[in-house]
Amino acid sequence: MKLYKFISSVILIAASISIDTFAQEQPLFTNYVNNPLEINPAIPGTETGLNMNLLTRHQWIGLDGGPASYNFAAHTPYPGQNFGLGLNIMTEKIGPVNNTNFAASYAYQIKIFDNINLSMGLQAGLNIYNAAISNLDLIESNDVNFQEDIKRTTPNFGFGGYLYTDKYYAGISAPRLIHVRLNDEYRESSEAYNPGVFLMGGYNFSINPEWVFLPSSLVLLRGGSPIIADITTQFLFQKSYYMGIHYRIGDAIGAFFNIQITEELKAGYAYDFTLNKLARANSGTHEFIISYNLQNLW
Repeated sequence: MKLYKFISSVILIAASISIDTFAQEQPLFTNYVNNPLEINPAIPGTETGLNMNLLTRHQWIGLDGGPASYNFAAHTPYPGQNFGLGLNIMTEKIGPVNNTNFAASYAYQIKIFDNINLSMGLQAGLNIYNAAISNLDLIESNDVNFQEDIKRTTPNFGFGGYLYTDKYYAGISAPRLIHVRLNDEYRESSEAYNPGVFLMGGYNFSINPEWVFLPSSLVLLRGGSPIIADITTQFLFQKSYYMGIHYRIGDAIGAFFNIQITEELKAGYAYDFTLNKLARANSGTHEFIISYNLQNLW
């Protein structure tokens, strides 16, 4: 219990002091394969119909102030044209810090060969940050650094590229290009900002008429920080049941299950088990996703 309270307090206070760092980060979802628009603005137009995803992620259950993320994404090709439009809304909460991001995206597709397509996308949006640090229970109640809440609204931009066929895909993106300085007191003006760059890829192996093997990977590169890599092994059974495991190197391991309920509706659940030192203080991470694909809309 002492360890639980100690880590909880550290997370809450660290989240307030390091808000400038938290503002630049974005959560990594286990279901990134089913929610790619969140990390790559080149996705709109690469799939038919209006695609909508609603996803929630509750990290480090049992740890007070643990991260929680809520994401809504929608994208569609524009009728009769070689481009697509997308909308992504993300809200993240960790301790007293709330971070909401709105982003609209535009992507243009070109055919390289008969079965190989390239999509290039841009996105623009707003980031809204709110750190309610004035209500924290502090050891020194008169600390001037915690007297007022921190609130910021700033623009942001991103870009992405996505190469895809019926069998495989590969992408590169930087969804948050602009450095948002939220608290000058905790950041030296000479410190460079290195935007995160995502690399993603996957392949479709048909084992037999009932089983398909769908391996994929997601890598986050950021200058001055360790590489973050997700390796996912997924199987599809009878075109309706998705099941698999994923490993985030040095951080977490988990399993997920998605089901195609109808031709339009899909739902899924994922569970991650923490592998780092926080594993002793929490009972894992839960993630839920609902996807709806509306065909023949236009």
